[in-house]
Amino acid sequence: MTSYERRIIYQTLLLFRHWVLIYRKEQKMVSKIAVLILVMLFSIIVISGATSAINNMVANPDFVNDTEGWSFGADYGSFTIDKNEKGIVGNAIYCKVDRLGANPWEPEIHSPSFPLDKGKTYTIDFWAKTEAGKTRNLMVKFEQLDIWGGPSDTVVVTDKWQHHHITAVSDFQSPPNSVIHIQFEGSVDDVWFSHFRVYEGEYVPEVLSAVTPINRLTTTWGEIREK
Repeated sequence: MTSYERRIIYQTLLLFRHWVLIYRKEQKMVSKIAVLILVMLFSIIVISGATSAINNMVANPDFVNDTEGWSFGADYGSFTIDKNEKGIVGNAIYCKVDRLGANPWEPEIHSPSFPLDKGKTYTIDFWAKTEAGKTRNLMVKFEQLDIWGGPSDTVVVTDKWQHHHITAVSDFQSPPNSVIHIQFEGSVDDVWFSHFRVYEGEYVPEVLSAVTPINRLTTTWGEIREK
């Protein structure tokens, strides 16, 4: 065998080794991708299962029946479906605030009522945004009717659809029932709302079709505060 033939064989072996290494790397990459896909599918199944198991305690949460059961406690503004705005699920509600009331809680939004058991954990979650270029606070409360107290917290709303949730242990027993109470914290900037949920337990994420643009923002309580 000539030196030329030996060199050709050597180069061929090197080339073969090179392709074997590439094949092995590709096989590992394919395996990693397959595992990643399986993990993602499992996560979606778990989240979807948890979401489907939730009993939404608030009626008309997506405003498919207009504002039935909901109220805006002031005559200096409005609470209506915005037909020009796409809701996260169902319709988007436009809350127009003309001015503030004499009391800190005015104006206020109330949801349809629902019962709570003292000592149990509950979550409110919803989507909201405010006027372009603005950022504002909203106070959200589990408010017991007739007593007007209950655990609450403040969320920060921007001009993009964002998801908010608060979780608390109920410090009262129904009856009377509770409502979602939202007050405007000294600001007249208008707000849009969509897709409310109230359920027993800690926050459970939900798989939804994206509305562009979407940013998720969650508010978790460090402690229950009375307001």
